[in-house]
Amino acid sequence: MDRTHLQTQLTAAQQHLNRAQQAQEVLRSLELPARVHIHRKIGFGEPDQSRIVLLRDADLDWSANFYTRVALDGLGAEEQLRRYLTATAVLPGLMETARAGTGGFLRRLFNPESIRRGEAALADLTTRVADLDRQLPGITPLIDTSTTATTTQRGGVHLFPGAHPVGQRYIDAARAEIARQLGEDAPGFHQWDGHHLASVHRLVHTYASDPNSQVRLRAEAERALSQINRQRVEILLEQLPVDALRTATNHRLRFGSLDTIGISTVADVLRASESLLATAQGIGHQTARHMKAAAQTLQQEALGRNTVLIGDTPTQAAVALIRILARFEQADALSPAERERRNRVIDYIQQLPAISATDTAGWIVVGAGPDQGDAAWNRITDDLAWVSANPNLFHPQHITPPPADIWDDYLTRPAHYQGLLATLLGREIEGVDEHLDTTVLQRIRELELDTTHLRDLHLRGYQSFGARFTVVQKKVLLGDDMGLGKTIQAIAVAAHLTAAEDTFRTLVVVPASVIVNWVRECRRFTDLPVFVAHGQDKEAAVTAWADTNGILICTYAGTRSLDIPAPGLIIADEAHMIKNPQSKRSQACARLIDAADYALLMTGTPLENKVSEFVALIRYVQPELITRGMSAMSAGDFRARIAPAYLRRNQTDVLDELPERTDSIDWIELTPADRVAYDDQVRAGNWMGMRRSAMLAPKPSATSAKMKRIIELLDEAEEHGRKTLIFTFFLDILDELEHVLGARVIGRIDGSVPAARRQELVDALADAPAGSALISQITAGGVGLNIQSASQVIICEPQVKPTIEQQAVARVHRMGQTATVNVHRLIGDDTADERMLEILAGKTQIFDVYARLSDTAGTPDAVDITEAQLAASIIDAERARLGLED
Repeated sequence: MDRTHLQTQLTAAQQHLNRAQQAQEVLRSLELPARVHIHRKIGFGEPDQSRIVLLRDADLDWSANFYTRVALDGLGAEEQLRRYLTATAVLPGLMETARAGTGGFLRRLFNPESIRRGEAALADLTTRVADLDRQLPGITPLIDTSTTATTTQRGGVHLFPGAHPVGQRYIDAARAEIARQLGEDAPGFHQWDGHHLASVHRLVHTYASDPNSQVRLRAEAERALSQINRQRVEILLEQLPVDALRTATNHRLRFGSLDTIGISTVADVLRASESLLATAQGIGHQTARHMKAAAQTLQQEALGRNTVLIGDTPTQAAVALIRILARFEQADALSPAERERRNRVIDYIQQLPAISATDTAGWIVVGAGPDQGDAAWNRITDDLAWVSANPNLFHPQHITPPPADIWDDYLTRPAHYQGLLATLLGREIEGVDEHLDTTVLQRIRELELDTTHLRDLHLRGYQSFGARFTVVQKKVLLGDDMGLGKTIQAIAVAAHLTAAEDTFRTLVVVPASVIVNWVRECRRFTDLPVFVAHGQDKEAAVTAWADTNGILICTYAGTRSLDIPAPGLIIADEAHMIKNPQSKRSQACARLIDAADYALLMTGTPLENKVSEFVALIRYVQPELITRGMSAMSAGDFRARIAPAYLRRNQTDVLDELPERTDSIDWIELTPADRVAYDDQVRAGNWMGMRRSAMLAPKPSATSAKMKRIIELLDEAEEHGRKTLIFTFFLDILDELEHVLGARVIGRIDGSVPAARRQELVDALADAPAGSALISQITAGGVGLNIQSASQVIICEPQVKPTIEQQAVARVHRMGQTATVNVHRLIGDDTADERMLEILAGKTQIFDVYARLSDTAGTPDAVDITEAQLAASIIDAERARLGLED
């Protein structure tokens, strides 16, 4: 064996083995996944719209083999490297055998077989080395390329061209990997220096730490609301009998003699231990375990409802929540658009990591980006620029602590506080019609209502949308469900339009029965002059209104008899009264609607009998929408057709707290005959006569104003599938109700009716048709009965003690009631009714003053005043008003 040749082949083989080690490392890197781990990503935009993600280089962790995989992609590197490694795998054995075949004379003499194997191995080694030499020119570039790629990656993985040596291929691959991790399809990439983020970040965090910021107040409100809900659930579970547990489990539960150990409600089961439950006869440990589990299920289900109803009970948590909302009202002077923008900015910043004042690190924008006009990105940059231009909106607020009697203010304005809560929690709902054109929708959302002429009015989200819908569309029909505030939406429209034009005039056309209510609402919520074209001075009112920017209120009959100049805005309440275009009042209103630039028709029942009546209302406002055959259209097509002119929201659409109870004061303007009868009672100093006269017709053939209102409410109740409970203190008023309402009254409860008969009447109401009524003396039927079949309550006159009213309403407004309860209190305008409210509430502005639960044992009356004192005070006040001697 030629020792020189052997050494040459061994050296060459060792070089290939060394190269094989390098090849093995490259192959291993190719076999491992090449990924990026994104430690933090910040997404903006809506899922179904344009969306962008912000990243920072520091938050991207790339696998060390990423550039190697990119560099060798498409070169067949893995196959070549494996073939090379397979070929080199036999080299160590051949090298060892070849070395063992060398030796002197004795080895050749005594072990010639070893020599022959060595020579054969050397020959094989020589052949294999030659073959590996031919593969090497393809292997070496792969290894060198991998080495270069690894070295390059140590300088960072780049996503954008620059002074670095990274080519576009590497940049494209890195972007593709990020897109894959984000689940995006070919997104755009953009660099953003974000240099002003540090100042915005500092400003927002300073604001968020302010105890009166929306951020802090919202957290406090959520805690208080959670406590209120927990207390409600505790009350509910205290009222649920143990039988209710059967609804929460598939196991057959036997309750045995639980009552013998003091267990009668679900709350008792929750408090009791399993071992205690098992002591009851007929209850084993397994049943006790299932019973506890079922009780916990009911508890969690009740807690999960997460209602945002504040309620009427002044618990510590409820009062605390009202104080929070009062602070929020002071601190929040932003428009809805500004508030939404500020909330977005806070959301942006809270998602970002801490940014120091010297932090100038760049950001990576993944998405369409500014070059493609991306809406989400443009909104972010616009919002941040807005912060820089309006830093005062993020400054700490000075707040006057709410007064000690803030709960009384809540009781007079529960809807106002409920609206503040919805705004604070960000739960406002627009109530958008799905058929509304997107261009129109954008214009509505971009419009900011001018509130210059508004006061003491907090619009809910859907109410603001309704007002802006009217302004943008100019002439519309608003068909919101009862109790959603159509009146204040109309007032907001009038205030906005008047703010833009000094001589803008608004005409409100209403049924005579609601004139008083409209006057009070307009004067309460606006600073605009209000004129009433009704009665003897109606012509003078029209003349005075014509020279102002005020609001003129007249009846439908007034539109026929009065010479009314063209208004800028006409509001027609209860617009279903002009559904017949052939009637004189309809034609008179149509002329005014045509002459006005803006028109708002309002009715909760636009469709009473025929589709043609609905079409007639639409024709008044946007006749171009009317086409042949509309009465035969499908509901969906019809709704899509009229969407530009018609907006309707139901309570379930826009109120996520769906009030358990809606209280309203129905101001009643007495008829001339009513007024004469009332004044006679004042002259006589007859306290009980003053309280009753507005309900009792002065002549057998007449109908009092209050009775007319009751008939209207029963008609509405019939339309909406409701039944009614009517309360009064006086027996002769019960007689009058029976006489006038006739068959609608299914029964009467007074002190002479025994308890068993009372329950029979309650059962009869449950089986009666919609529109039926159960009448009751408030001191008799106001306690002890559950009347959930009724969902409307009418109280004919205010009671001396607010607790009496609350106990009466509680017959309907209680656990088990599935419908929202509407409570109507009939209050005679400028009568003892109104004086009672003023004295008992201690306020001059009376709205929902008795909206409180007072049936808790030990709760004192709202005002410490005897009935005799109250009567004397009111009689004196009424005699003075009428100019009578003391």
